[in-house]
Amino acid sequence: MHEEYPYTPRKAIAVYANPPDIGVYSLLHSTGLTSLLSFITMHLSFINLIRGVLSPSQAPTKTLSTGDVDHQYIRGDITNRSPCPGLNALANQGYLQVYSVLPRDGKGLTISQVEQACMIGLHQSKALATAIARPLKEIVRSNGTFDLIDLRRHNVIEHDASLTRLDARQGDNYTFQPAMLEAMLRDAHPGPVTVQTLAKSYNRRRRERKADGGIALPLNLWYVNVIQTVSFINTADTGGKVPEDVMRTFYEDERIPDVVALNQETRTLTRLLTYAVKLMFFIVVGS
Repeated sequence: MHEEYPYTPRKAIAVYANPPDIGVYSLLHSTGLTSLLSFITMHLSFINLIRGVLSPSQAPTKTLSTGDVDHQYIRGDITNRSPCPGLNALANQGYLQVYSVLPRDGKGLTISQVEQACMIGLHQSKALATAIARPLKEIVRSNGTFDLIDLRRHNVIEHDASLTRLDARQGDNYTFQPAMLEAMLRDAHPGPVTVQTLAKSYNRRRRERKADGGIALPLNLWYVNVIQTVSFINTADTGGKVPEDVMRTFYEDERIPDVVALNQETRTLTRLLTYAVKLMFFIVVGS
């Protein structure tokens, strides 16, 4: 049994007096935002980026009609779920293992299934879905499959300083923590969640991790953290402003909000990278 997230608002620390981890401040100011974008796109695959740029409005190829399966929301057991609310939501609504007898158990998944689920359930472009799914290769078994719980492996894809999960050293790195969502919403109060408020939440979690004795993220996981921080604002596709009720549906219920499900506009890799660069700007200059 894990303890409740002991969140206590801490006194703000000036960003310039305590710059982001791994030299982000010096990185941005010495090489510029163009170099940061190049660094991120290198990891997300240059080929996929080009595809996203050349065909930003191209609809994803869908091998299964959403009418062919039941996408009713049925929340799965936490013992079969990951630290990722997006993948959990796809499992809870039957987008993973659509041909399986147990399509919602989150077991025996393939990278191809995740790509298709992202394209169908979250309306992602092929380039974006491929870029999101590629890191899962690190947890795939010899038979080409993995389970959602495999994402709990620390410092593989899962990492400390999550906005809604405890750090691994605190004993539970996968269970949603309601108090942490409330803290993120307070960072945005009284308005919706934006890239600027997410930068505020990012800096707060970084300070909390340090105060609790945590260490800086390695470079590869810092990159993952940046992308994950802005991933839902890209998925929501609500003009860069995510209302509180949409945040609660996604994080508390681990359900795909109606505003996402009903908006079939293709979510692109290019726009995700744009949000990532904006996030880094606000992390450095303060929010």
